[in-house]
Amino acid sequence: MKDIKGKLSLIMCAMIASAQPALAETEGKTYLNPAVGYHMFGSELGVDDSEALVIGGEYVISPKFGAEISYLYSNPDAKVGNVDIDNDQYTLDGLYYTPELGNWQPFLNAGVGHGTFDSGSADTKETQLNLGLGSRYHFNEKWSARLQAKIINSLDDERWDSLVTVGVSYAFGGENKPAPVAAVALLDGDGDAILDDIDQCPETPSGVYVDDKGCALDRDGDGIPDYLDQCPDSPSLDNLDENGCAIVVAMEQPESIKLEVKFANNSAEIPESAKPEIKAVADLMTQFANANVEIAGHSDSSGDAAYNKTLSQRRADAVRDTIVSEYAIEATRVTAVGYGEEQPIASNDTKEGRLENRRVIAEINYK
Repeated sequence: MKDIKGKLSLIMCAMIASAQPALAETEGKTYLNPAVGYHMFGSELGVDDSEALVIGGEYVISPKFGAEISYLYSNPDAKVGNVDIDNDQYTLDGLYYTPELGNWQPFLNAGVGHGTFDSGSADTKETQLNLGLGSRYHFNEKWSARLQAKIINSLDDERWDSLVTVGVSYAFGGENKPAPVAAVALLDGDGDAILDDIDQCPETPSGVYVDDKGCALDRDGDGIPDYLDQCPDSPSLDNLDENGCAIVVAMEQPESIKLEVKFANNSAEIPESAKPEIKAVADLMTQFANANVEIAGHSDSSGDAAYNKTLSQRRADAVRDTIVSEYAIEATRVTAVGYGEEQPIASNDTKEGRLENRRVIAEINYK
């Protein structure tokens, strides 16, 4: 409904008029990012995978870039000797924010870090590089959920680790200032959710469905918009009145119509070439509700008379069934009779005469 679309339009216009959308990453915003995760170590290290705790601080440098410093603690067991190991990691990451997807803010990260593994009897230190991706889901201006996955490379022993985290973030600073409502409303004067600078029909009436150009829909393409078109699905663009409906031209009431249905030898299947003539009979019955039709099938005298009569009946039935099933004419208004060779209109002694006698006639009577 256009009223709903209009409200959505105002919201969209407000976001455009502002420096950034309401929930986009804004310069100067800072996030506190506590999270829990699962740390998976490369086999070269000789320790089991373990849970991890992470706390990070993220600063939004611009709507596209940010920086984060984080601390991770995990307590894996050594695979040999069942010794507890204290793992501490400090990381500095650069973030790249990709375009928003609704309330989701995807991002990519890359960074450098320092890690220690302390088993009590030995203390190992290493330099690390990491790459990752993640996404933040904004609940509101302050609170959001954050998912992230990283791969971590130890430069000291060429080991690859991985880390998956999920957490809840709290933001402060860098708030947007909403655009004045009066300025927003001017961007979409008719409230059809199409901004005025691209709206080709800027005065569309309220409540009307519009296309992406802001113009009222016209699904049958007759030049009359759907909200004014009393026949919005007209099959033809010819002979239409001001309401978009076909103009019915009165026609004489014929008593019969000869159908040029050229059946294949010994066949009652209607060829496609005959469909327009059968449609003409159906159109006449649609226009004249008082018309009933008898489909009369005739043959020449070649072959057995009884067989010719049966074949002519099958052909008449085929025409009748097409009129009823494809054009929705009441079955009680259409009958079919096969006359065989009983009613010739030309001599059966010549090829031309026999061709004349092989015919299908629509005999019409009016109540």
